[in-house]
Amino acid sequence: MQTLPLLKIISMGLLIFAVTACNPVPDLPQGAPTITVLPTNEEVPGTKTEIAATSTMTPAASTIPPVVTEVQETFTVIDLLHCGEIFCQAPWDGFLNRPIGETFRDTIDPTYPYASTRDGTLEIHHGVEFVNSSGTPVMAAQDGEVVYAGTDMDILMGPYNNFYGNVVILKHPDLFDGKDIFSLYAHLSVMGVEVGDQVKSGESIGNVGATGSAIGSHLHFEVRVGQNDYDHTVNPILWFPAALPSEKYRSAVLAGKITDRNGDPVQDLSISLERLGPNGGIEAYIYGQTYQTTGINGYPDLEENFAIPDIPPGEYRLAFVYGTLHEVFFTLEPGYLGFVEIQLDQ
Repeated sequence: MQTLPLLKIISMGLLIFAVTACNPVPDLPQGAPTITVLPTNEEVPGTKTEIAATSTMTPAASTIPPVVTEVQETFTVIDLLHCGEIFCQAPWDGFLNRPIGETFRDTIDPTYPYASTRDGTLEIHHGVEFVNSSGTPVMAAQDGEVVYAGTDMDILMGPYNNFYGNVVILKHPDLFDGKDIFSLYAHLSVMGVEVGDQVKSGESIGNVGATGSAIGSHLHFEVRVGQNDYDHTVNPILWFPAALPSEKYRSAVLAGKITDRNGDPVQDLSISLERLGPNGGIEAYIYGQTYQTTGINGYPDLEENFAIPDIPPGEYRLAFVYGTLHEVFFTLEPGYLGFVEIQLDQ
C-alpha cells in the first residue's frame, strides 16, 4: 500500500487536506490501508492529529538554531472514513486483486450481489459473481497457499453439498491485521492446482465453469476473514481496488451503514444512486439494496450494510424512502471509497 502525497476528502462541503511527511514511513502492522499525516499546529476536523516536539539546544554562545523534531502519527483509512460527517471518503487500494483478468469481464455482476437473495428465491449470497464463458482463466487474487482443491460433493462447505462444485481455496497468511484471509473460487470447469501448491497473485489456478449449483457459466468468489468457513465471509467488493473501466478514469466504490433509531441495520432497503451532470440533471441511475442480515458480516471496523462497486467518479445523489425521503449529495473521487453513515429516527 503506497502513501499518497495528497489526500482530499470531500464531506458535505468539507475539504480536508492531509499532507504526508517526506521522511520514510516505518513498517506498520498490516490491516486497513494507511495514510501517514504530518502533524501541524492547526487541528484538522475528522482527524486525531497531535504534536509531540522536542528541542535540542546548543550552548548560548552558538549561533546554530534549535533543532525541532516533529513526530509523525499514522492513521488508517478506516479512521478517515469515520470522519464524523454523513459522507466521508478516502483512497482505497484493497488487499486482493480481481480473479478475472482485464481482457475478460472483470466487473462484478450486479444482479446477485453479496448479501442479497436476488428475487427472494435464492440463498443469501456470501460472495460475488464474475460472469464469463466456460474456460475463462481464473487467477489467484493474492499470493498464497492452496488449502483445498476438489469438489464439495462429500464435504459441507456451504449451505448444502455440491453447492460450489469444483472449488479452490487459497490461504493468504497474516494478510489483514494479523489475520489469515481465505479466497474461494467456485463452479470451476478445470482446477489447475493441488493442495499445498504455493501460488502468486495473478497466477492461473483454474477455469470458469458451471459446476455445482451454478446457473450458467460464471465464477463465484468469496473472501473469508480469520477462518475458512461459510460464516466468516465478507463482501469482496471492499477487498478489491477500484476497477479501471477506461483509460480516462479510475472508478470509485460506495459503501454505507444505514441504521434505525435503535442502531440496528436496516435490511433489504432499496436505494437509488443518481449521477448528476454539470447542470444538476440526472445522467445515470444505479440501484442497490442493503444487506439481508442473516449470517452476513461487514468489513471489519466499517460494518457496512451496503456496497456498490465500479462507479464512475463525479457528483451524486443517494436517495431512499424509509418513512420519508432521505437524500445525501456528495462527490466521489476516482480510486476512492465513499462511505455514507446514516442513523434514522424511525
